[in-house]
Amino acid sequence: MKRREFGQKLVGSAVAAGITGASAPGSALALAAKAPQKNTLMHIGADYHSVAGGPRADMTGKANLEYNLRHGVKHLTAQMRKVASDGSWSLDELKTMKDNCDKAGFIFEAIRMDSEYIMLRNGPDRDRRLDAIMGNIQKASQVGVKVITHHWTVIPIRRNTHVPGRGGVTYAAFKLEENWKELPVGEAGKVSYGDY
Repeated sequence: MKRREFGQKLVGSAVAAGITGASAPGSALALAAKAPQKNTLMHIGADYHSVAGGPRADMTGKANLEYNLRHGVKHLTAQMRKVASDGSWSLDELKTMKDNCDKAGFIFEAIRMDSEYIMLRNGPDRDRRLDAIMGNIQKASQVGVKVITHHWTVIPIRRNTHVPGRGGVTYAAFKLEENWKELPVGEAGKVSYGDY
């Protein structure tokens, strides 16, 4: 049964119950008349995987924020566009993102952190990266971001093209190269299914 048919049958049952005088608590009519409760435990958020306005669009730009607001999405998980060589974020960029969200009635809720530092060997490079991460956490806090997401995989998720989506959105996509067996392995080397 389709959802719309279910709704029609439920209303039809409630009306029939009302006609026959069944209006006691727990009857179909009483259940149908109950107002839905607001879900306060979960909400929908936009993220950096789908940005309206084209492949180079700013995720806190007008086009993307308005697109999401039209669909009832008011929370954003962003990703920094400019990251220094040591992995540190720009506080100015974070403030601009926050201001753009505030002006549009959006909540700049979360930001994604890169995970390259996990594969760094112990030493000064790794220590500098960890210092930058601690600084990034402080900067995110300064603009009110409460969540820093983290994604890590030994074999990177490869995206090598963009495809158009509905409503002017473009999606990052992957197309396997014809010569995929000849491609060089990544920093992690060859990783077997079992090891992964």
